[in-house]
Amino acid sequence: MKNGPIGINYHLQFRMIIEDLQKQLEKKTLKLQQAERKLKKYENNNTRTTGNGKDNNVVKFSRPVFTTRD
Repeated sequence: MKNGPIGINYHLQFRMIIEDLQKQLEKKTLKLQQAERKLKKYENNNTRTTGNGKDNNVVKFSRPVFTTRD
């Protein structure tokens, strides 16, 4: 560890480093929470049914699919 403006007080240097890392962690946590909220909102908007009763999340087949076999 290099001697910065604090001097050779290693305990104070470690406390300053820990404080800086805690601030970085807090910023990253807030960004993650915001991204999770946006993802949840996106998923809710694209997987629920619409107001007219049609389902947005249904795969449309190009030909009829018969459930009984010949």
